[in-house]
Amino acid sequence: MKQQLETVFKDIPVPDTVHARMEQGLRRKKRRHRLPQLILAASLLIGLLQYDRIDSWIQPPIDQSTASMLPGLVYQEQMYIQADTTISGQAVSQLRGRKLGTSENTLTEENETIFSKQPFASNLTDYTIYELQGYAPSIRLLAIGQEDGQRIVRILDQTTFRPDYFRHLRLDQTITDISYQTERTRDSERKASLAPSASWTNLLTGLSTATPLADSELPSSIQNDPELRMVDVTLADGVTNQFQLIKGGYLFYEPIHAYFDVKGTAFETVWAEMH
Repeated sequence: MKQQLETVFKDIPVPDTVHARMEQGLRRKKRRHRLPQLILAASLLIGLLQYDRIDSWIQPPIDQSTASMLPGLVYQEQMYIQADTTISGQAVSQLRGRKLGTSENTLTEENETIFSKQPFASNLTDYTIYELQGYAPSIRLLAIGQEDGQRIVRILDQTTFRPDYFRHLRLDQTITDISYQTERTRDSERKASLAPSASWTNLLTGLSTATPLADSELPSSIQNDPELRMVDVTLADGVTNQFQLIKGGYLFYEPIHAYFDVKGTAFETVWAEMH
């Protein structure tokens, strides 16, 4: 299995430095880890690709691992992960589009399939992969499967930034619900509600022209001691996107692990609403 994974990693279009780190990780890690659906190889593939796939890749928040154990797949040579994007049960039937295929958990130690020859290189077992109505499949996919006898629905977001990324997220829709957590409440299930407003719409639609910040552009306060608000924004189609707002006028979007400068009146207004 190790040799097969090393071979497949070479076929995925990422920088040579990433391939080297993947291979080193495979050679170093000899102890077997048993995690439901997810093993070290999956974390290496999905975690490392998130941070190094483009030149402008930016460091994640300090409390996040660089090898996050995240469900995901490779489709048409692009990496998709499940981050914090969710969809309501009613919206699933309305937005489920064309069936693209079925995923196989090709990253388990028991499965010796060379997954580069499969439709989806994945750590998801028997998930049906669909297009999501209204969203480009190159940006977002819908995965539906079963785990432990329960139906599971996952939104999978593409992890590489491109100039039209946020335009494809349809952030100009009507906002139906906003909730948020502070650093004090992030480990609990408590979320405070906010009323949708023009300021929130302006903040989100402004992302359509935003570009990721380079490391050198990030203030030390963001990298060392950021004051955060984790915000869930539900749109009219039933999809909920999560954004991290950071004091000082910055936004972090997890699927592409990138920071954006969003200073301005809209940010100042929405930040003042969150205590």
